[in-house]
Amino acid sequence: MSHPGRGDAGAVGPRVSVADHGRLFNADRDQVNIEIGSYTAQYSPGGAAARREHVGPDSVRVPLAAASLTPIHDRHDLRRLLLRAACHPDASDSPVVVHGMGGCGKTAIVRVVFDEAVGQHGVIGLWVNASTAPTFREGMLAVAQDRGASQDEVDAARDRRRAAADLAWYQLERSSQPWLLVLDNADDPSVLGDEVWLRPTRRGTILVTTRFGTAAAWRRAERHHLDVLGLDDAVDVLIDLEVPSDTAELEELARALGCHPLALVLAGSYLGRRFLDPVTVDEFLERLRNDPNATLDEAADPDERDLRRLISSTWQISLDALADRGLPEAITLIRLLSCFASDPLPTGVLHPDRLRHTGLDRAEPPLPGQRAEAALRGLMSHSMVSVDDVPGDVGRPGVPCVQTHALLLDTVAARIPLDQREIILAAAATLLEDLLTREAGEGLLIDAQSLRLFTPHVVALLERVVRARSAIAHRALALARYLRAQSYDRGDFATAHAVAKAVVDADGSLDAPDTAESLADRYELGRILSALGRYEQAKDLLEEVLVAHEAEMGPDHLATLACAHELALVFYGLGAWSQDEHHMRRAVDGRSSALGLEAPDTIVSTACLAEAVGEQQRWQEAVGIARPNAERAARALGDEDPVTLTACHTLAWILFKSGQIDEARALVERILAVRGRLLGAEHPRTLTTRALLANILRSQQQWELAAQEALSVLEVRERILGAEHPHTLGLRNVLIRIRLGAGDLDAAVALAEANLEACHRVLGDDHPDTASCRQALQEAHTAKESQR
Repeated sequence: MSHPGRGDAGAVGPRVSVADHGRLFNADRDQVNIEIGSYTAQYSPGGAAARREHVGPDSVRVPLAAASLTPIHDRHDLRRLLLRAACHPDASDSPVVVHGMGGCGKTAIVRVVFDEAVGQHGVIGLWVNASTAPTFREGMLAVAQDRGASQDEVDAARDRRRAAADLAWYQLERSSQPWLLVLDNADDPSVLGDEVWLRPTRRGTILVTTRFGTAAAWRRAERHHLDVLGLDDAVDVLIDLEVPSDTAELEELARALGCHPLALVLAGSYLGRRFLDPVTVDEFLERLRNDPNATLDEAADPDERDLRRLISSTWQISLDALADRGLPEAITLIRLLSCFASDPLPTGVLHPDRLRHTGLDRAEPPLPGQRAEAALRGLMSHSMVSVDDVPGDVGRPGVPCVQTHALLLDTVAARIPLDQREIILAAAATLLEDLLTREAGEGLLIDAQSLRLFTPHVVALLERVVRARSAIAHRALALARYLRAQSYDRGDFATAHAVAKAVVDADGSLDAPDTAESLADRYELGRILSALGRYEQAKDLLEEVLVAHEAEMGPDHLATLACAHELALVFYGLGAWSQDEHHMRRAVDGRSSALGLEAPDTIVSTACLAEAVGEQQRWQEAVGIARPNAERAARALGDEDPVTLTACHTLAWILFKSGQIDEARALVERILAVRGRLLGAEHPRTLTTRALLANILRSQQQWELAAQEALSVLEVRERILGAEHPHTLGLRNVLIRIRLGAGDLDAAVALAEANLEACHRVLGDDHPDTASCRQALQEAHTAKESQR
């Protein structure tokens, strides 16, 4: 074979050597590397003298890694441990391995330890790039020469006439000074040849950085896992890089970057050095949401050539290494995981039997079900994923889950080839559909634990398919709508709101959204906002939806009437009883005409109408509406139907407010027994009934029982709904009255003062609950004055 451009082939002789599975890494000076299978034939002009030329490191006495742009934050215990090992090699003969995902700062922390050991403790520092076989071998030969080997000895080892590892270790063991040998980026442990290069010693310390945390080569090593930074330390990195922003914005940016050290440095150096075209943190976050790869890579130095310092490449290096080890399936598995959220994902999703029905065996690379375990272990070995037990709900065992860093998922998702994207997204949708609808049972209530674990992944999948303009958008929307309904029915309004918001956002991003479904999604968001006590927002949204329903479907359409019903409930929450009555009468009249008096929707609207009438002090009229409505419900639906219980609860409340206390209490206790059994003690409907019972006990002057019931419900509402939810504020008013009636005036005053301030802020000065709290406080002050 002749050298291109030269006529005298005999002037050049090839030297053949194993070169990292035939991959090209160096092409320096006048050398040309040509791949031939797993070997590299190196041709150099200049005859025999050139044949002896080799590509070695410029130095093994300085770190072959860029210095960190910021001080090392966090990791204090690990730094002390590594420094102690470097300065006291006689304490252990085992190598020390620092492992973690790409970009988490392994090299940075080791460089700090290296500099301190060499500069302050007189240790001989030796640094070798162990990323490939050629660079590692040349680096170790340079170490041997540094420690005393002659050029002839090194040449003999280089030409395979002498064992290179034996030469290096001979020189290391005879060193008169303690040394620290850093083997950086040892992501392919086979390069180190297990015990060929890694040998026990007390003459110095071997410190390895690697992404591969579970290699057999580390079995005798002292291993330390390095993760991302804590939030405070992540913010400190951004401050060090002089990002112009306040702490709150820096915390938001750090969270968006997952506190990933490399991402923090890239983002911080970018934001802190913009002179001609400054970019705010908000603008950067928006860019980050749309394209994390390009945004962060733009922040890298324009001359950056180290792929490990580019977000778009840092994890691809690990995936390439896994493919080289015979695990190309890991690439498809991490692509699949990138369809989901960074929250813990139950490993059952990835069961081989489920994967067999996804079509991933036709992906590129294929992921047959039986290879999923090996692929997962490969990703774990490179710290790209972790598997841990997530605590189960009370009385249930932990759930094994796989978890991946959010930035890694975003990066991988952005790099999925276009011809593979639909296959991957469809597979993710199939897995969730099988688990949440087919196995759970279509229409059945998902257990709370599954709802908690799977909701973030359904939302993430929806966001991915919308951003990709995928053909499976309708499937992802159906899943999200299903979980939205499940969350609402369980009374988990915060989760329902997150899903509902994602669905409405998705509708707005679709090229041709279905008008009826989009209106239904906005309606659902409105009623969830109402359940969260965000009445003004709910009112504005539902008024818009009602107008749109009337225009699209007509004033008497059932969807229009449902919107009128929900808008009435919002006015009830705002204390606007007459507007509540107006809209609820429309719902009752329309539903009665279309569905009949005994239809569940008609019964619920009628019960709510009775409440609106009662709040306007028309108690006799309210009883006349509520009692026959409850009787119709029991006759048509049965005594324990949820709709019947709602009608009976309204009747009990009206009886209580109109002075028929004994009948009200008996009815409430019966409702509470059924709701507690069917819904659980902490369901919002159960809590509403318990709050009514506390009020009834107060009116019967059973102060201790009333206080116990009110405090119990208050604790749950504060925990689930929040300390300033309108329902929480209203129940505190009840507790204030209980304290006042029991003569605990100091407690009544303190509680009333705090609650009144919250009522002013949340509900406004004119809200009935604010007025009630103000009156209770005045009564408490008057009672205290009368005692003096």
